Amino acid sequence: MAGAGYKLFQTGDVLTAAQVNTYLNEQTVMVFASAAARTSALTSVLAEGMVSYLQDTNAVEVYDGSAWVSIGSSGDITGVTAGTGISGGGTSGTVTITNDMATTITAAGDIVVGTGSGTYDNLPIGTTGQVLTADTTVSPYKVKWATASSGGAYTLLTSGSLTGSSVTSATLSGSYTDLKIVVTQYQGATDDTYLAIRFNGDTGTNYQSGGNNFNYNTTPNATHIRTNVGVVNSGTSVSLGDIYIPNYANTITWKYATCWNVVKNSGAGAVGYGLYLGNWASTSAITSVTFFPNTGNFNNGSYSIYGVK
Repeated sequence: MAGAGYKLFQTGDVLTAAQVNTYLNEQTVMVFASAAARTSALTSVLAEGMVSYLQDTNAVEVYDGSAWVSIGSSGDITGVTAGTGISGGGTSGTVTITNDMATTITAAGDIVVGTGSGTYDNLPIGTTGQVLTADTTVSPYKVKWATASSGGAYTLLTSGSLTGSSVTSATLSGSYTDLKIVVTQYQGATDDTYLAIRFNGDTGTNYQSGGNNFNYNTTPNATHIRTNVGVVNSGTSVSLGDIYIPNYANTITWKYATCWNVVKNSGAGAVGYGLYLGNWASTSAITSVTFFPNTGNFNNGSYSIYGVK
């Protein structure tokens, strides 16, 4: 039967019918017109290991003890060619291919970033606490590791001291959502002064402001926004102002400022506090802020302007 193995016949051996069936018929590639013809011919002699060829389907099959199973045909792959990001390949034998990304990474923490169409490179890890930041000026990565902005959503754009008769900030970036201005220890050289602000050097009558503070009147101002940050007593410097300007860089609406403040009154030392609102009747993006006392010069104070995301 099939699976009997190989028999070496010696001179003078008698070839029996069983040997013909076992070593010749059942252990050779039998040719049949079809699977049906094979079934008809082998119904009573099927044995595991038999091999047949079917003429109608050109299939070579082996009987596994319960069914005929195809042993396949010759493959049609004649070579393996390395593509983008892959090295190695070959046309014969055992072929090895290597992912180039594995060798692009050279140290722990490296990340792979695109540098163009179909190209990439490794970006070494930054320092502790840095964050991955988009920056189109960095070639070829367009991203970089950068120190996170202090205060989370607040980025200090510029700061300075309040001196002379007025101070204008540096040109402000328009890439943020809002502006936050903190004024500390404002002091005018003259009693009864408060801090005023203008935008983009505009000295025209394009402003309005007013609010509520128990020490002051709320008379509107046309040439500046009154923040009410100030001291009535020029010898005291304890004022603090928080000015918030939303959507400062848009070019389709007027701009307005919300001004919270605490101020020092004269006389018995009473403290004034309150909320003032002001607007600038211009659709221009705010690019600079000018600080000045409503009269006279500065005696003291500092400002910090933050961009808010």
